[in-house]
Amino acid sequence: MQVRVVKLPGGNRVDIVGESFYGKAIRDVIAMSGKGADLWASLVPDPANPYDPNAVKVVISGKHVGHLSRDVAIVFLPVARRIRELGCDAQCAAVIGGGGGVNSVMLDLGTPEDCLGCLTDE
Repeated sequence: MQVRVVKLPGGNRVDIVGESFYGKAIRDVIAMSGKGADLWASLVPDPANPYDPNAVKVVISGKHVGHLSRDVAIVFLPVARRIRELGCDAQCAAVIGGGGGVNSVMLDLGTPEDCLGCLTDE
């Protein structure tokens, strides 16, 4: 059975956290796509995360590249719950930037209300 992909709306720049722990994964994505390329990031609820039960992983091209910040994850908790309920692959636009050997990942993500509007039963 194929997992349904849901493209989430944009409108807000969201910087993720933890990139320093996922440097190799980010470099692998850059090697595949190029720095500054338009990418799609999957938002994956991570309730088993030992540091934060509300954690949301950010995955690009199958590589875990970081998390939504704790503050953003709390705001997006209803969205994360809905993604879990539907078992879908919820994706938003992303870009990898940075310089001097330090990479950063930025998401283009709509409001929680707009995102929930896209996460319907189909």
